[in-house]
Amino acid sequence: MSASPGDRRRRSAGGRYARQSPVGRLAGKAALITGAASGIGLATVRRFTEEGARVLAVDLDAGRTAHAVAGYRGAVAVGTDIRDSSQVDAAYDRAFTEFGRLDTAVNAAGVSGAQADLCDLTDEDFADVVAVNLAGTFYSVRAAVRLMRRMSPAGGSIVNVSSVGALANFPLPAMYPASKAGVLGLTRAVAALVASDGIRVNAVAPGATDTPMLPQDEPVRRAVVDLGVLRRAASAEEIAHTILFLASDESAFYTGQTLSPNGGYVMH
Repeated sequence: MSASPGDRRRRSAGGRYARQSPVGRLAGKAALITGAASGIGLATVRRFTEEGARVLAVDLDAGRTAHAVAGYRGAVAVGTDIRDSSQVDAAYDRAFTEFGRLDTAVNAAGVSGAQADLCDLTDEDFADVVAVNLAGTFYSVRAAVRLMRRMSPAGGSIVNVSSVGALANFPLPAMYPASKAGVLGLTRAVAALVASDGIRVNAVAPGATDTPMLPQDEPVRRAVVDLGVLRRAASAEEIAHTILFLASDESAFYTGQTLSPNGGYVMH
């Protein structure tokens, strides 16, 4: 059967259908994104604002964050230490003050920690990584749920950034995959707890990504990248595309799931 004139108008190059809406996928929505000054967090701020969202961009240094998101229409920078639950709560209060609502929270803040032999790692090395990657994510998820429950109707989407290191046996400093695996457990548990509130909670577990956290020593970098069958690192923007999908209504039937754009490190 031949395509109708309307169908033909909607087709783009290569036979795919182009999105026709004059507004973005997140138009009218408000988001809070941690780790927003660089890497995956910054790329996500950019994609969200391009899709019409207003964004509270959260990172440790307010000035650096403001500089990073300058020019992104709808982005407001806030300095927050996510290891401190009172600061996290204050950031969410600021989001509600700025936007009057919260539709999405993206927890992209993370650290890799000390690069050392297992037996040389200190208690502080372990605790510092867990404080940012796991406790900080928990504080943010808890604050997001509180606000999302206040909306009428209640609801929203939370996206937690984990790592392919939580899914595979990579020789990484122990506290990093441990903390990122904890993020996956947190994601599943909270997804079950808040489903009746209309809140969806999912995770993204990226493989090697071209951010400051990827090893800068070229032989080490090459060895890490070559673990994936695509034999390259993802761009931060490629990971942000997956986060955008989970934040948007296109993923309305996803909750408690982990999407892993990892270049073939792990295959399911």
